[in-house]
Amino acid sequence: MNTTIHPGYAPHMEQPRSRTGYWVMIIILFVLLAFSVLLNFILVMVTVSSFSGMDVQEDGKKFSEEFMQGSGRKKIVRIDVFGIITFQKSGGMLFQEQDLATLVMQQIDAAEKDPNVVGILLVVDSPGGGITASDIIYERLLSFKKSGDGDRKVVALMRDLAASGGYYISAASDKIVAHRTTITGSIGVIISSPNFTGLADKIGITDVTIKSGKNKDMLNPLRTPTAEETNILQITVNDMYDRFVSVVARSRNLEPEKVREIADGRIYTARQALELSLIDEIGDVNTALDQLREMTGHENVKVIRYKRSVSFAELFLSRFNNRIQLPFPPEWSSDAPRFMYLWKPNF
Repeated sequence: MNTTIHPGYAPHMEQPRSRTGYWVMIIILFVLLAFSVLLNFILVMVTVSSFSGMDVQEDGKKFSEEFMQGSGRKKIVRIDVFGIITFQKSGGMLFQEQDLATLVMQQIDAAEKDPNVVGILLVVDSPGGGITASDIIYERLLSFKKSGDGDRKVVALMRDLAASGGYYISAASDKIVAHRTTITGSIGVIISSPNFTGLADKIGITDVTIKSGKNKDMLNPLRTPTAEETNILQITVNDMYDRFVSVVARSRNLEPEKVREIADGRIYTARQALELSLIDEIGDVNTALDQLREMTGHENVKVIRYKRSVSFAELFLSRFNNRIQLPFPPEWSSDAPRFMYLWKPNF
């Protein structure tokens, strides 16, 4: 039989099946396998770190010593106070950094427990911070100097900025050395809060607050503070300011009246601070270390600093946020206004 094939006619052929779904399943399985391997690796490292032989301080925090310079059995511990002095944790989107105040105190504790430590070099580069955090560090430094055989010394070295709370903790030192370019001072107290009353009126936002007393919601950002509230806050600020003045007067051997004259919140250069007896010397790290060697009576001494050893357990478990955190300055993350020993030229 003759078969006629018409032009444009194509015999029916079975189309190949799409393999997209197949590759999607392969990718999903691969991702699940990789996640399982990673999870098991983390669990193994957590277990290993739990039984590791690293030195552990009595408070459970692990530190290792990093040699910096010098020689001998006796030690000077360098402790850096860089940033805002606060008990509030800070960090990025997923992981939190240990708060500065706690970290500094842990290092002071470690130095105090080591019988070979004769002094602390306190390197300060800070605009200040919380009044309580600053005061606790100040008292811990005083306690360190009284520990051991009573011959321990502290010298503060100011870098770019040692203002307000940064100066407050420096006042616990036996000597204060500042770089010639240091900015210091700003002795005083501040509390601030944004007020959105004008904006709220424009866009129609009203505040509904149920309170037990007329002053319970002081610094409510959706209403103007009353004269009574302002007076209450000013009295509180003045009381905390008096504490700051007494600390400076006692540590610098100045009359309180003299301190009040210069403690109006202004900042000073290193030269101005030296003329006002707020610091002892203009110099650098070698100047500060020479002061420590002379005061402790130990010429042959090695300088170290502590480094925190972070375990996988802390990295992946204890320090993992359960919520997203934006990397804003610590003073912005508080739910309520705080009294601060802080140089805060802008919001």
